[in-house]
Amino acid sequence: CVRRLSAIQLHSSPYFSPLTSFPYTFGHENIGRIAVAGSAAGDWRQGERVIVEPTLWCTPRGFKDLCRYCKCGEINRCERIAEGAVSPGVMTGYCRDTGGSWSEYFLAHKSQLYKVPDHVSDENGLMVEPFAVGVHAALNNFPGDDEAVLLIGVGTIGLCTLAALRALGSKSEISVLARHPFQAEAAHKLGASRIISAGHGDDYYAEIAEITGAKLLKPILGKRLVLGGFDRVFECVGSDRSLDDSLRFTRNGGKVVLVGVPGISKDVDWSAIFASELEVIFSIG
Repeated sequence: CVRRLSAIQLHSSPYFSPLTSFPYTFGHENIGRIAVAGSAAGDWRQGERVIVEPTLWCTPRGFKDLCRYCKCGEINRCERIAEGAVSPGVMTGYCRDTGGSWSEYFLAHKSQLYKVPDHVSDENGLMVEPFAVGVHAALNNFPGDDEAVLLIGVGTIGLCTLAALRALGSKSEISVLARHPFQAEAAHKLGASRIISAGHGDDYYAEIAEITGAKLLKPILGKRLVLGGFDRVFECVGSDRSLDDSLRFTRNGGKVVLVGVPGISKDVDWSAIFASELEVIFSIG
């Protein structure tokens, strides 16, 4: 996950520091076998192959009276991620008490465990968590069949979001903005309708204008203005460049879904949000 690199390189926002407890071990994507089952583990047994839902919501924290979000299953919105019997931490890999999946062993509550069938490989099992991110984004922001969709960034999360949209039955035309040829190839296999090469500079602006029938206008300073654009844009990178592009490439009244994890943005022009009356939603799950 790119968030690990951001933390190591000190690019992450300090916003999350009170929601983290140090020292911690990285890693929330995981698959493994139960090494030791505690006395309160219920029916779970040593040796069972499992995936851990990494979110440290009310129940793993020892609360029997669940918060309003956990009561309805929206554990990613838990209001008690800095309270309870476990040290602060949004999820496994950010909490000193649990450890993380980069280590040989880590701790999990029985409510976090999901059994993995024998026919699922370790490699595929490890992808459950990032694919869940894509499924969450797709389910909550599902495009209509007549919508023109753009997906910016086809790393792991972008590809998972694309795969989720197609697996859930989306028939919309999905264009993908990719930087590298191997990403473009993977996106094509997963159902992308069209591949747009990001390359260097902003040469792809003209291609996007042609695809959507938009007009390109040049301001006195800065990037070109795209008058028109896609009905719905999934931003799956989190960089300033991709955030800025996502706002510029969405038509008036369109929807921008931020799936990538941004930090402190210094080079994003937010003018398009009010000029085009965009609906901007963040998705994490």
